[in-house]
Amino acid sequence: MRKLLIVCSLAVAAASSALAQSTELSGVRDAADKVFKKVRADGAGLTVVRSSRELHRSLHGSFQADQIVPIASASRWLAVATIMTLVDDGVLELHQPVSRYVEELQRDDMSRVTLRQCMTCTSGLPAEMNTWMAGWDMDRFAEEVADASVRTLPGDAFLDGGVGFQVAALAAVRASGQSWHELFRSRIGDRLGMRDTHFGGVQPLATEPGEAELPWVGGGAVSTLNDYTRFVRMMLADGRWHGLQILSKQCIDEILRDQVQPSVDVRAPSGMQADVRYGLGTWIESKGEAVIRFSHPGDRGFTPWISADRSYGCVFAVEAKGSVVGRQLSRIRKAVTAVITSPEVTGTTEVVKLRHDGRSRRYRLHVPPHDESYNGLPVLIVLHGENSCGEQARAVTGLDRLGVDRGFVVAFPDGSGVVPRKGLTWNCGGSDVYAARKDIDDVGFCKAVIADIQTKVAIDVDRVFVTGHGNGGMMCHRLAREAADVFRGIAPVAAAMNYTEAQSNIPLAVLMVHGTDDADVRIDGGESAVKRGRKARVDAALEAAVDYYVGRNDLLAYASTATRDGVSVEKFAKKKGGGEASPIWVVRLEGGGHAWPGAHVGGSVTAAPNYPWPASRAILEFFYSVDTGVLQDWLTPSTPR
Repeated sequence: MRKLLIVCSLAVAAASSALAQSTELSGVRDAADKVFKKVRADGAGLTVVRSSRELHRSLHGSFQADQIVPIASASRWLAVATIMTLVDDGVLELHQPVSRYVEELQRDDMSRVTLRQCMTCTSGLPAEMNTWMAGWDMDRFAEEVADASVRTLPGDAFLDGGVGFQVAALAAVRASGQSWHELFRSRIGDRLGMRDTHFGGVQPLATEPGEAELPWVGGGAVSTLNDYTRFVRMMLADGRWHGLQILSKQCIDEILRDQVQPSVDVRAPSGMQADVRYGLGTWIESKGEAVIRFSHPGDRGFTPWISADRSYGCVFAVEAKGSVVGRQLSRIRKAVTAVITSPEVTGTTEVVKLRHDGRSRRYRLHVPPHDESYNGLPVLIVLHGENSCGEQARAVTGLDRLGVDRGFVVAFPDGSGVVPRKGLTWNCGGSDVYAARKDIDDVGFCKAVIADIQTKVAIDVDRVFVTGHGNGGMMCHRLAREAADVFRGIAPVAAAMNYTEAQSNIPLAVLMVHGTDDADVRIDGGESAVKRGRKARVDAALEAAVDYYVGRNDLLAYASTATRDGVSVEKFAKKKGGGEASPIWVVRLEGGGHAWPGAHVGGSVTAAPNYPWPASRAILEFFYSVDTGVLQDWLTPSTPR
C-alpha cells in the first residue's frame, strides 16, 4: 500500500466506475421530453456522450434503450465507416474509379466516377432507382445501375440519394470477397458490440435486417439507442473503442471533411435549420462561416450528431416524421450546449500556489465532476519538457480535457528557472539544467503536489501516476527510484533513464514512448545533438531502461510484440513464478522525433515533426488498464528478448 500523504481513511474504488454510471444533465431531460411530446411519438431516447463516457441518458414514454428501430439515412454513417475500414487496409482507394471494382460500370460516362464521389452524392448517378427492386441481389443491382442514365458529369452537382452509397458498398463487397452483412458485422458491428444493428432491404425499407439479398446501405439499417451510442463514441475517440482501433483517425477526419467542390450547391434536407456542406455520408452544418455540428438525420426521426469540435456527440432515437423532428431538435441542442461547458460536465480548474523548500511553486489542477460523497479519484501528474512550463504541457498534450474526461484528477506543475513560467526545467539527474545546478528538490515538490491535491479532493492513493516529456520524462525515471511509494506508474516520453543513484525494489507500471529519429534524446543512447548547459549530455539507451524495469518488476524477459503503421509495441506482463505483475510497455515510433506524439498545438515541444500516434490517449488507456487489463488487441505470441 502506498503511503497516505495526509492521515485519512479512503474508501478505495475505481474512479471509472463512478464516472461511467449513466447520469442526467441539468435541463436536458426536460428539453427532450418536450420534443418527444411535440412530435407525437410513442417514445424516444436520448444520449449525450464523450469519447470515454456517457454524460446523459433519458428514456421517454414507452421507449427502451435496446428497442430496435429503423434509422433511415442515419445508416450512411455505418455504411461509410464499414467501407473506410477497407480504405484503411488498402483494399479500396477513394480516388480510384469505382469501375475498377465494379466491372459493370466500365462504360464511357461512368468510368470516371470515383469511390469518393459515390459517398458524397456527387457521382452524377441517379439519386434513386425509379423501379421496383424486390427480389434483387447485389449483382442484379450492378447490372441495373450500369444501364441507368447519368444525371450530370462526376463532381458537377450534388444529388442526395442512396444509389451512390449502394455502388460504394458493391465495390466493397467485390474487393473484399465478403457479403455486405459479413463486412459490417466483422469490421464494425461485432467489434463495437452492436448486436442489434443490421442492414435491411429497400422495398419495403429495412425488411429482413441482416438477411436481405440487397441490403440498402443508404437507408435500410435498423439499430438501437445503445448500439448507435457506441458507434458515436468510437467516432469521438478518433476511431478507437476499448483499445481496438476500428478506424484510423485519418479516416474519421476524411468522413467529417467537406468533400464537395465549393462551386457546387449543397441543399439542406427538409427540417434541417442550418447551412450545409457534405462530407463522406455526413451533413456538415454551419451558421455563417462556423461549422456547428456533423450529423445525418433519418427521415424517420432517428438523429445522431457530433459537435463541431468533436468533444461530444448525441443520439436521439425516435420513430416519427423526420422533418418534424428536425424542426424541434433545437430545443435539445440548446439545452446540451448550455450545460456541456459547465463544471457539471467539465469539472473544475484552478491554479494553485505552493510553498516548498523555501521556494514559491505552482501547479494547474483539473478535477473531473464527481459525487462529493465519492472517495478515490485517480491522479495524473504531467511534467513539461525542458525550457517549457505546465501551461504549455497542458496545451500540447490535451491531457487536461482527455484526462478529466477519463475520470482522472490531472495536475500540470511548473518546474523552476530564472524567469517565472518560462524556460523551466526539472532536476531529473544526469542533465545540466537550471534545476540541477540549483539542486532543486523536485522529488519532494512532486510529492508535495500530491499531498496538496489530497487536501482538495479525495484521491485513490493506489492510483497515482506521472507522465512527462524530455526533461520531464527523465524526471519520471527519477521519481520511479525515489518516490515509488507514491506513484503507481510512470510514462516517460522521449526520455532517457540517466539517473541511477538511488534504487527501489517497489514494482511499478511503466510505459515508455520513444521515436527512432529523436536526435535530442537518442533511442540508442549517446550524446544529444542539441547543445545545452556547460557540458554535453550523454544519455542512456532505451534498452537500459527496459532491462532495468523488467528486472525490477521480476518479469519474464519475453515480450508480446506487434507492429502497426510504424508503431512497434513490446509488452512485458508475465511475472516470474506467476502472480500479479506490474506491466512494462515499450512503444517505438518509426521515424518519430522529439515532439510529443499527436500533439494538439505547436510550440517548443513540437519543434520536431509531429508523429500522428496519439500518445495522450494511449497513456491514459495504459494507466486505466493497469488494474483492469482492458487493452489486449496488440498482444501476439511471445518472443525472447
